[in-house]
Amino acid sequence: MTGPPQDLARGAVGPARVVAFGASTVAPAGAVVGGLVLVVSYAGFAAPLVVLIAFAASLCCASSVAEFARRLPSAGSLYTYTSRGLGQTGGFLTGWMMIFAYALYVPAGIALTSAYAAQLIAGTTGRAVPAWALFLVILAAVALVAYLGISTSTAVDLLLVAGEVAVIAALAVTVLVKTSPSQYSAAVLSPASSPHGQLADLTRALIYGIVAFAGFEAAATLGEEARHSRRAIPAATFGVVAVTGLFYLLVTASETFGAGRPGLPGLLQQRNPLGYLTSHYWSPSALWVIQLVVVLTGLGFVVAACNVTIRVLFAMGRERGIPGGFARLSSRHTPVAAIGCVAALALLLGLPLTYLTGGALAFSYLAGSAGLAVVLIYLALNIGTIRAFRTEFRAEFRPGRHLLVPAAAAVMFAFPLWGILHPHRLTDLLPFLAVGWL
Repeated sequence: MTGPPQDLARGAVGPARVVAFGASTVAPAGAVVGGLVLVVSYAGFAAPLVVLIAFAASLCCASSVAEFARRLPSAGSLYTYTSRGLGQTGGFLTGWMMIFAYALYVPAGIALTSAYAAQLIAGTTGRAVPAWALFLVILAAVALVAYLGISTSTAVDLLLVAGEVAVIAALAVTVLVKTSPSQYSAAVLSPASSPHGQLADLTRALIYGIVAFAGFEAAATLGEEARHSRRAIPAATFGVVAVTGLFYLLVTASETFGAGRPGLPGLLQQRNPLGYLTSHYWSPSALWVIQLVVVLTGLGFVVAACNVTIRVLFAMGRERGIPGGFARLSSRHTPVAAIGCVAALALLLGLPLTYLTGGALAFSYLAGSAGLAVVLIYLALNIGTIRAFRTEFRAEFRPGRHLLVPAAAAVMFAFPLWGILHPHRLTDLLPFLAVGWL
């Protein structure tokens, strides 16, 4: 009689699915609806500058992920990496913050998806279905997909991610083509173009810009399940950041140039800015297409974010950083106890907020609360990279890749901390929940 599985499904995921998994965790289309709207609301006409800074910081951070992934393929990803770079305490705290961030991302993604699914159903069938009821349906479906295994999960991600980017990119190109060239301006790269002409506008916006890229490192959690992981994980990490960054620049350019500096406040006052652009530049009858895209990207994101969370829980349980029960696997080589934990947290955190405030606001509250945790995780990773390659991997040390690039990333990720420490709105206090978690 054979005992329960001890390892995740080795070699179950090919390179294309690794890329799709990472891209789905970033959820570019969902970020356009959620995080990038907040970037534009804080940075105004300077939103493309904020996206460019977050893009550069993410590329530098991707280099640190790649350097570790080539040497330490592990389901624990950044938890494992910082454990080697900063010691067991630093690694545990990084894993602890990853659990916090992704445990919020899962219900946040379900909340936003349920809100758009409710709109889509009402618009196409005329029947009103409450977002909280759809929240329960989506959560059950995501837990089932996670239980069935990573092959099923990444197949779903691969089907969803390409279509979502293509549709919204096509809308952005349409906006830019139909916009008068006189509205194009290099002022989008000037800090003075922010609403108050202050650096604080950019630092507040940057926290949401970084959150929009958050998840690019998710492919690293497939280190034990991807084929040729020492090559596939670094390539996927860089590929996800590059494609996402170019996509975000295209979208923010279309919003800022299309609305113009005087028109941006009006655009932001729309209940659904992306839907408004769709109706204005395509046709009101095409609005359901964007709603469908957001629903699909939300599903892909939640599936991927759930899988990241359960693999970090699995790795920490396997190493007894948290109770060992989290490392228990089902007959399908999936961390069944971790799946149950993530589903329970999503239910407790997301369902009441969705019921009381609606899916869109629930997303804003939950995703905003994760912002500081994401910054701290990336800071720890880059500092850990410098230390690891000055100690354990000293023979492989290269000043550019192992000192200058991670140091530049650390500086850029420290930049939005200034905005967090100077709250402007009541919701700006949400990231401080991460301090309580620590």
